[in-house]
Amino acid sequence: MIELLNVHKTFNQGKPNEHVAIRDVTLAIASRRITVLKGPSGSGKTTLLSILGGMARPTAGRILLFGREITSLPERFLTEIRRGTFGFIFQHFNLVMGISVLENVMLPAYPRGESHLLLRQRALALLKMFGLAARSAAPVEGLSGGEMQRVAIARALINDPQVIIADEPTAHLDTGLSAEFMEQMARLREEGKTIIMASHDPLVCEAAIVNRVVEMRDGRLSAAGVLP
Repeated sequence: MIELLNVHKTFNQGKPNEHVAIRDVTLAIASRRITVLKGPSGSGKTTLLSILGGMARPTAGRILLFGREITSLPERFLTEIRRGTFGFIFQHFNLVMGISVLENVMLPAYPRGESHLLLRQRALALLKMFGLAARSAAPVEGLSGGEMQRVAIARALINDPQVIIADEPTAHLDTGLSAEFMEQMARLREEGKTIIMASHDPLVCEAAIVNRVVEMRDGRLSAAGVLP
């Protein structure tokens, strides 16, 4: 589904503070599986996740999505592919304070020009799925951490993406909420979604629902295996 071929990523190239974050990574991500990028802080897993999700371009190497090379596409085309293919769940939720739960869920779909009524109905259906329909009009700053996480997942799903990208999704959740999050990811995989996460949390990396853990260190793949 997604292939990286000899990918490198260098920040501040040619400057005194040059930093090589990704070094010669070749990796294939299978559809309808849960893949976790695992590694310590500074291992490059978040940078690699950003490249897989089309949020960052590699310095060198190639990216293929469904067999189509997207490495050098103009930004406007890459933006459309990213918007239609990927849903993003961020470590700090990245919800917009001062607006309602419903408006936060709808935000990623506004650029697509869809009927506001149809978009609102779809957002409400997602909130109902996650037990938040009664909170749709509430400002997000009044939500608990678990509720914010569910809003973030609903927002990631608003454009019906094929791939869910999650960066350290349990970093700010307790054990119970982390387990609940993984159950939600398992359900999404059963619905046909491909899920790619970056995490060093054992509750994620060692979860029975995870199909593959790709280990990273110093910007390289140190090991890749399929969990039992």
